[in-house]
Amino acid sequence: MFHFDRVLLFVGLVLLPLSTATAQFSGSRGGVSDGRHSLPGLKTELKALTPEVAQGYITIDGQVELRVKPTEIRVVLAVIAEGKTPGECKQLVDDKIKSLTAGWREMGIARNDIVEDFISVLPRYEFKIETIHDREVAVEKKTGYLMQSNMHLAVKNDGQAMIAINIAFENGVADIIAFDYWSSELDEIKAKARGEAVKAAIEKSEVLLGALFEKLPSIINLQEATRVHYPKSLYESFTNSIDEEYQTTFHSRREIPQIRMFRPKNTYYRGLFLDGDVQSKELPMQSEISVVSTVRLYFESPAAKEYRMEKNDKK
Repeated sequence: MFHFDRVLLFVGLVLLPLSTATAQFSGSRGGVSDGRHSLPGLKTELKALTPEVAQGYITIDGQVELRVKPTEIRVVLAVIAEGKTPGECKQLVDDKIKSLTAGWREMGIARNDIVEDFISVLPRYEFKIETIHDREVAVEKKTGYLMQSNMHLAVKNDGQAMIAINIAFENGVADIIAFDYWSSELDEIKAKARGEAVKAAIEKSEVLLGALFEKLPSIINLQEATRVHYPKSLYESFTNSIDEEYQTTFHSRREIPQIRMFRPKNTYYRGLFLDGDVQSKELPMQSEISVVSTVRLYFESPAAKEYRMEKNDKK
């Protein structure tokens, strides 16, 4: 009987629907809400219009997202050196830059695509214990200088950027300040996005207004806004962790240092998930520039003239 029960349990699991038997994927971000997106299944709330607006005009929006593959990437790295004098700092920085430039030139990067941006030379201080009037005093003393120069490097794509960064690592440079993506086609893409947004708004108005009115109302005005979203603004960080912890009287032992374990940084390229009329048909798998254009068309309400006449009569 025991074995028969096990067989029944196995058959039951096999016959379960696939969606029930398999695990549901969510990743570390599962259950974390950033407050910008409503929960699945909630109805979109449309705010009631004032009588003046409802009887004055009708608005129809068209929104389009077009993704652009970058044609260039600027990588900014900080070259830092410490020395007892400013001159020593400069020599150390110059040596690193010379070695970096040679490596980047060897991989095929043009000299004009490598630019040095001097940032600063700052003094460094340390406290030293001295005895003044039979009393120990912590006195601040200048111990040297710290110099920083940023290197701006223009590369064609992510692959070339990683090769350039590996060369920097080999030369002891690991401070990556920024990745800035650019496209020489942005002006053309913005113009295209505007046209697509106008088309989307017109098509939506024909569906909505055409189903309700024999003749489409007249367009009396419009608004347009086009915005470029660069990859640096499309990364997302979140906090979602369950830290296991056990404590007794540990914190009463203040002489014992506390060392916490490393936890991965929950930052990833989220991309732009736009709830618009036209959006990309591909997942945001790599860094791209998103151009979003919104066009709002204002149609005169069929009740507008009558509403204005009633309003004037009341005056």
